[in-house]
Amino acid sequence: MMRKLKQDNLLVTDHLQATFSKGFSLIELMVVIGIIGVILLMLIPNFARMQSQARIRAGAQEVAQDIRQIRERALSTGAAFLITRFDARNYQVQDPNMNITNYRLGQTTGGNLQFGTSGGIITVPPEANQGTPAANGFDFVGNILTLEARGSATKGVIYIHDNKENYAIGINSIGKVKVYIYENGTWH
Repeated sequence: MMRKLKQDNLLVTDHLQATFSKGFSLIELMVVIGIIGVILLMLIPNFARMQSQARIRAGAQEVAQDIRQIRERALSTGAAFLITRFDARNYQVQDPNMNITNYRLGQTTGGNLQFGTSGGIITVPPEANQGTPAANGFDFVGNILTLEARGSATKGVIYIHDNKENYAIGINSIGKVKVYIYENGTWH
């Protein structure tokens, strides 16, 4: 007799579960959507900041890679190439035949990149010629980076920023190119 009661209770319980658990209620769905919305609201500003940081980092790496490639051309042709700052966002390369090619900061990466620093910086990378960052962003003698036929270069630094972060591309006298970021009062 006891067995029959347990069996009847199980049948009733199974029947109740079947009628009440057919899906999610509207309130449950609204709570889940609300939680997802709060998480997204917290992540969107961080994503935008990360995207901005990636753009300037990629822009600095792009300039450094351009300089490395131009140095390779100077080595392969046996002639010097000159790099000058054209304006706040553009630089020019003059080849041995006096042809000029224009390059734009962040041409492939995007972002609001420009030469110089965003202020408040008093230290410089080891390749710098001046004790403070150059106001125009080009710290070379005569504001011209010369990449010689034998691979050497004029020592100096190119500074770029996006009004938030500062990067520097240092070129030493043997033509080695290094990218720096300004963090916590020093160039790394």
